[in-house]
Amino acid sequence: MSTKRRQSSYSAEEPFEFVDYTSVSNFERLVTHIEETLYSWGIKDGSFGIFSDEQISAAKAALSNPTAEEYTRKEVLSVDEDTFYFTYHCQPTVVESNNAPPLAADHFYQFQYNQYHPLHRWTGQSRLLILKLANDSIKKKILLGTRSSIENHQAKQLISACAIAFQNTGCSIPVFTPVGQERHKMFLGYMLTTSNMDHPLNETETRFNMTIISPPSTLSCLDELKYLFMQKQSALRETYGKVDYDDKDVWTTAVYTYDLKNWFENNWKQWPETPDTASERPSISRDLSDDFGQTSQKPLDETENMLPFGSYNDPLRSLTLSALFPFWQDGLYDDAQSTNMDALTAKQWVLSREFAPANQQRADLSNSIEQIIGSWIKDPCNSEYLAPYDEDNDESVNDRAMLLRNLFLANNSRSTSSSTSGSMADSTGGTRSGDEQVTVVKSDQIEEVLNNLFSRNKVPLYNNKAGKEDQKEMLDTKKLVLKFRASSSVPYGSFLWNLLLFTIKALANGNTNPNSRRQHFADFMGFFRIVWTEVLRKIRWHWENLEPIPDVSPYLYDDDNDEDHNCNDPKKKKILGIDLRFNILHQKLSMVNCCIYRQRQNNSSQSGKGASSKEQTILDNKSRSNLNNERPGQSKKQTRSPVIDDSDSTEEFFDTVEDVEGSINIVQRPVDEELEEPGSAHPLSESYVRLPFVAIFNNEEAEAAAIKDPNRAEGQLCEHTEGLKLLKTGEPLQVPVTQDPGFMTEDMVKEQAEAFENMGSSDRATLKRAQLQSRQLYSDMQAFKAANPHACLEDFVRWHSPRDWIVPEGSKNEEGHLSKRMSEPNNIWQELWNCSHRIPCSRQSPLFNIYTEAEKALFFLETTSVHELFSTMLPTLVLIAYDTLVNHPVVKHSRLVTDELLELRDVLIHFPWDDLRFGKKTIESITFQIRQVESMMCNAISLLRKLPRQYDLVDRLLLSEQTIVQEGQERSAVFQLFKNDDGIISKPSSREYVLYSSCNGLIGSDRYLPMRQYALVKDNEVRIVDLHTVDAIYS
Repeated sequence: MSTKRRQSSYSAEEPFEFVDYTSVSNFERLVTHIEETLYSWGIKDGSFGIFSDEQISAAKAALSNPTAEEYTRKEVLSVDEDTFYFTYHCQPTVVESNNAPPLAADHFYQFQYNQYHPLHRWTGQSRLLILKLANDSIKKKILLGTRSSIENHQAKQLISACAIAFQNTGCSIPVFTPVGQERHKMFLGYMLTTSNMDHPLNETETRFNMTIISPPSTLSCLDELKYLFMQKQSALRETYGKVDYDDKDVWTTAVYTYDLKNWFENNWKQWPETPDTASERPSISRDLSDDFGQTSQKPLDETENMLPFGSYNDPLRSLTLSALFPFWQDGLYDDAQSTNMDALTAKQWVLSREFAPANQQRADLSNSIEQIIGSWIKDPCNSEYLAPYDEDNDESVNDRAMLLRNLFLANNSRSTSSSTSGSMADSTGGTRSGDEQVTVVKSDQIEEVLNNLFSRNKVPLYNNKAGKEDQKEMLDTKKLVLKFRASSSVPYGSFLWNLLLFTIKALANGNTNPNSRRQHFADFMGFFRIVWTEVLRKIRWHWENLEPIPDVSPYLYDDDNDEDHNCNDPKKKKILGIDLRFNILHQKLSMVNCCIYRQRQNNSSQSGKGASSKEQTILDNKSRSNLNNERPGQSKKQTRSPVIDDSDSTEEFFDTVEDVEGSINIVQRPVDEELEEPGSAHPLSESYVRLPFVAIFNNEEAEAAAIKDPNRAEGQLCEHTEGLKLLKTGEPLQVPVTQDPGFMTEDMVKEQAEAFENMGSSDRATLKRAQLQSRQLYSDMQAFKAANPHACLEDFVRWHSPRDWIVPEGSKNEEGHLSKRMSEPNNIWQELWNCSHRIPCSRQSPLFNIYTEAEKALFFLETTSVHELFSTMLPTLVLIAYDTLVNHPVVKHSRLVTDELLELRDVLIHFPWDDLRFGKKTIESITFQIRQVESMMCNAISLLRKLPRQYDLVDRLLLSEQTIVQEGQERSAVFQLFKNDDGIISKPSSREYVLYSSCNGLIGSDRYLPMRQYALVKDNEVRIVDLHTVDAIYS
């Protein structure tokens, strides 16, 4: 120690600097580094730090498939020229609590050494530290060669350094350091026990030693190992001056392990046939028709009934059976000549499984979805429609509304649309989409899609029964479709659903090789464009020939897809209409089908009378002209330009406004100047919702169609069911035949609402809105007058609007009066009744122009680009994937698979589909969840093929790497799996023995110094791990 004087001009005092020249050894530096590392990991005062029970629980909740790397921490300690690796290992195995004595670790069999360090199993410790010298440098590798990684004296020195650090920090986790040749994996270990004063291991130290013996050896049987352990116990007693020996203090446990490597199977995903019904799972309903446990049925063929999913190879690598012999003292023996210990005499079986790592398992379905959506995004023709995905997308800078065409405005199509061009596809199946992409497909693939779509004899895809009875409704795809945001999907199994499904299946079945299939899906949009072009031709042919489009229900809320549309039960009679719960594309197809059905009904009712309307004449002429062509509508479509301009769109498909109004011959009443004249400038001017000026209908055409005889009745359907009488004459009130209302799609409803809103808020505008909505009412009044010649407005109100007929309490119906709103002189009902004529339904002008509205719907479909079509079908694409998973039979038998599907269901319901269409969000969250379900399902299928009908056992194996096999059917199924050709279980691949003694009484009646001997007997080695405890107070 010396001092140095420092001169200072700022202070009169003379400060001194002390310099310490005391040397610090490398050993002390190593102890300091170990202490700092332990503190950084939070290991102090008996705590487990970063791998505490609370931290492990949180990690399990956050990590779906945790690996050994997530439960390992490593630090590099540098001391002088030496480098050490200090590693913290944790195996998060849930250890079942028992009443075993301290340090017995009879649960060692729960620790797996496939992924985790084998010391966990050898010592029975869930957490351990390893300190070893790093031999990474070339110099050390040359000098050491094949010698031991750490010499015996070096290992003891490292253990001593750890012992000092543990004393300073209060670490109670065992530490090990390798010794001997590295290939032998031998270790020395130390553990400090710092329990409370009342614990029998308080202030004790535990030492670990390891020995490896090459066979043959006498220590390969239990009796010799027990004799060795008793010798060590006697030596310990002599050290403490205790010569008496208590043989009852020796406890033994054993585990016999039987390994079964999985075998390769091409059809490993095929659902098994099992005719036996004895082991029906009680929690699964027995009335499900495809329960393979009830009857021997045809195995499920995924190429026919579902899209490819899951991994290509069996994910199950191996199954391991551990036969347990819990702690015993007498009764079992195992010597060189005989033994009564085998799998059948074991008291407990534990079954373990090993699956391929998650990153090595393919997910065919989720990968296909990603590639299909990637094809949509990267397609060259999509450059003006969807901007590339960017997390920094800013609507204020890049207005997506200019890039994304409003799907509700069909005639606003861009010139780049080529969906109606007849030259897009030819018989060779080739097409060019954009300037840089060429898609070549097989013509038979397109024919396959078209045949499946338009075939009337196709088999239903699925029975759509999934899950347990109490969860069946929750998993039902039909129900899930209705939970999506309004107008975002299509009905389950409908035409557009099948279009997307059959297109994907055609590409998937075209090549069973997953790598080639990936390339096919990368070209999905090119193939889909060709298919859509051909589908449009087929749809137009169906309209022109009045053949209903398959799988497009024309009925309102037809959730049952019942084909019996001619039901005679009036309560079950279906109503023609468009279901607005689904997207605009399905609504337009429904419009076409509704027009087909309505026209067929009209033709049926007018049979023998000939066509009587302009629309029917045109339609018949167009149909006859196409019957002579080999391809209906081909010649017409080939002459139509793919670039559809606004100027000729109405000329192509619709009558002009003047022609429409002229055909009806409506005399219009002058309108207030505040109201906007709804002429040809309004988009609804050529629709059946064209806002007619219904004020005075006493024109010449109406006068000519009216019934002249004041007493003649025409157009009667039936008498009123409640027996109502006409107020003036007392005649029975006749229910008239009325015109059916028209059909409206969502865009038409919005346009009508906008037109009404633009009229203003004056009294005249309010009256005008009422008039514009009264066309159906006016037609009903005319039909009612024709059926009831002597009726008055009050009679009409009693039939049409019973709530507006007020009957005093205790009075008859005929003694009532009109409501207040009906009694007002300027009420629209009063005005319409006064100007209406007695015209039956058969002679009225039609309210709904079937031909015009059908052509408008077709025009919308033909001018919708394939990119817009696919973007609208994005929710349906994912629903098809969900349906593939939920309809597999394994869903009904695995609770864990069902839970995964319920999570996927919730993700789909709350997913922002519009953000995906606008490029603001990716599909990753959905494909990740689908990948999880695929992996779980494949694992369950593989296990159930090996363990048929053992649903609870399989669920436990899916949840945990190992599980206890229950007595009865589970044990029988496992025995059938592991037995050999001779009908017995072969010899174990390894035998493990643990001998334990508490050694109580050596240093007091209330303190223990346990001894434990673990022995692993295999064909190539006998490994013995000794644990002995010493008193840290007096030693």
